[in-house]
Amino acid sequence: MKTTIKDIAQACGVSVGLVSRILNEDETLRCTPETREKVLREIERTAYIPNYNARQLANYSVKADSDIRIGYITYKGAVLKMNSYFDRIIEGVTTILINSKYQVYRYYIDEVHEQYRKKQPLCDKKLDGLILFGSIDDDGLVKWLQRQSKYISSIYGDIIENADFVGSDLASTINLMIDYIAKLGYDEIGVVSGDKHRVPALYEYAAGKGLRLCEGYSFNAGNDMSRAYEMMKERLETGARPPKVMCCMNDEMALGVMNAVLDAGLRVPEDVSVTGHDDILKSNYSRVPLTTVRIYKEEIGRLVTDLLLERINYKRKFPVKLLVPCELVIRKSIQKNGREERRRNE
Repeated sequence: MKTTIKDIAQACGVSVGLVSRILNEDETLRCTPETREKVLREIERTAYIPNYNARQLANYSVKADSDIRIGYITYKGAVLKMNSYFDRIIEGVTTILINSKYQVYRYYIDEVHEQYRKKQPLCDKKLDGLILFGSIDDDGLVKWLQRQSKYISSIYGDIIENADFVGSDLASTINLMIDYIAKLGYDEIGVVSGDKHRVPALYEYAAGKGLRLCEGYSFNAGNDMSRAYEMMKERLETGARPPKVMCCMNDEMALGVMNAVLDAGLRVPEDVSVTGHDDILKSNYSRVPLTTVRIYKEEIGRLVTDLLLERINYKRKFPVKLLVPCELVIRKSIQKNGREERRRNE
């Protein structure tokens, strides 16, 4: 049976409203760190999915007063695995679309791959606009999606020809963390990546900052927390000395690396510092609060939807590229000379 927000609240002995506010990162919420962590651990244990779409936007919802069709592809598969990054972008998208006059279609990425393989259209009529999440390595699939919709908008992935783009420049946001690591005086770094495309530029930038790559502790964990945990654990079990800092290209992998380090009896940050990227909900309430780069996810969702609707309504002929700024968030997972470096307000 699917876990509900009520189940989470009952298991933790708190109200549904409190769980909801924690899920929505309500900055005005005042509760103890222990309570917040208890709720987050129950969410993780049960793989609870905050169903923003069910709450705000029914799949294949049809509005009678318009024949304009908007679709978005979410990176949840048929198993509905929770995605801490894209779920918040989806909430930003649906915030705009919930009260719209348009017909709205939601697609899961694995379903899209299946329809592409079978050469079946996404919709019985060509979409007016389609929002695409993340990178797609298959050029054939990208071209097929372009035929399914008059306009495409891309979020936080690759730049697609004639498509609007809203996101952050991952190269520069990762480099923001590299700058900070170098500033703290490190000379060796382990890098945990999620894809192969951006790694060479990251290595080159790190070398330019005087950071030597620890090859034995640099690996691709596929953006997955469990895989990052296992790969880090395997390396630690060999007895090979880890670098003093592990730089991870997303928070999920950073939390996996951190847990492996702690479970091996080492300390974070005294023995190994760990950094992430994205500032997902769990990052501030992990076993050691994670230093990371904050990406403004809901804002990205709202902006890309506004741009797409503007293009549909006014027939703008040229694509727009919009880069959203990021912010370095310094918490307890990294240190300098044995002293934790963190902001006073974290």
